Amino acid sequence: MKKLILILIFSILAQAAQLHYEHNFKEALIKAQQQNKKVMMIYSAVWCPECNYMKDVVFKDKKVKSYLQKNFIILSLDIQKDKLPTGYKYIGIPTFFFLRDDATLIKTIEGGSKADKFLIKLKAVK
Repeated sequence: MKKLILILIFSILAQAAQLHYEHNFKEALIKAQQQNKKVMMIYSAVWCPECNYMKDVVFKDKKVKSYLQKNFIILSLDIQKDKLPTGYKYIGIPTFFFLRDDATLIKTIEGGSKADKFLIKLKAVK
């Protein structure tokens, strides 16, 4: 019984520590407005090594993850499944679009980077 309780507790803690990704543009904007946050819209693909590096390494960095959770609603769109909302353009993936809750584009970052450099870029989004 004790083992079961410990497994349950660790499972809950592990899920709480993960980033939550939205997959619907309008819902992400609504959540951003409700939570007084900006939206970081990621346009990527599962077959993209640099995209996977960002999600699997950079976004799991404690400082990056904490900053993202505190300041952004994260909207993840897949280049093969999702159309980029009207008005946004990209050259390559991953592309990170930073938006206000009214869908106004603040900044675009193309490509990935190491966690410390990405955190600097995140903090520059005003």
